[in-house]
Amino acid sequence: MTEFYLIRHGKTVFNQEGRFQGGKKDSALLKQSIEDAKKAGEYLKGTHFEAFFSSPMGRSKQTGKAVLEGMGLGDVSIGTIEGLREFDFGNWDGDLVSEHEKSSEFETFFKDPENFVPIEMQGEDYHQFVGRIQHAAEKIHLEHPNGKVLIFAHALVNTFLVKTLLGENLNKIRAEGLVDNTSLCILKTNDFAYFKLKMWNNTDYLK
Repeated sequence: MTEFYLIRHGKTVFNQEGRFQGGKKDSALLKQSIEDAKKAGEYLKGTHFEAFFSSPMGRSKQTGKAVLEGMGLGDVSIGTIEGLREFDFGNWDGDLVSEHEKSSEFETFFKDPENFVPIEMQGEDYHQFVGRIQHAAEKIHLEHPNGKVLIFAHALVNTFLVKTLLGENLNKIRAEGLVDNTSLCILKTNDFAYFKLKMWNNTDYLK
């Protein structure tokens, strides 16, 4: 059985400023986010993982490094997986969210993912995004069919990966909200066909 442990990166400058932060633009973690990631690592200390993977984005790598420090595994390497990159916001990436509120695509992006077409945004749609992240997760499963893997990724990646694999509708997923910064989700599978949720959006270790 593969157990996916998914941690979202810590809060960043862009998060604080209310900007789109996708797969093209990056921003630094806040100082508190480094400390939060170390707390997540302390929580996971003693858990045996076969491998550690991260999105190629700096904020996820930085979070992963701090988590491993908290686990006492500061010298362990973290593999990079391109397919775990955050949603491609195209030419909106890095912009203030408020700058695009009047766009015809804005409401569809947030309220009707099933029918979102990124003509103005020039990014990816949700169906492309979900296909990409599921393919990345399946590859990890095939490489680690009988162990725990720790993944450092993003709000949309972790949220949509877990919930689409559990069979939820895209619009329902978006309406229910995204996982929090430095949160932990755990999803288990034997065959990458049936999945069981063990933990969702846990941040108790940050309190």
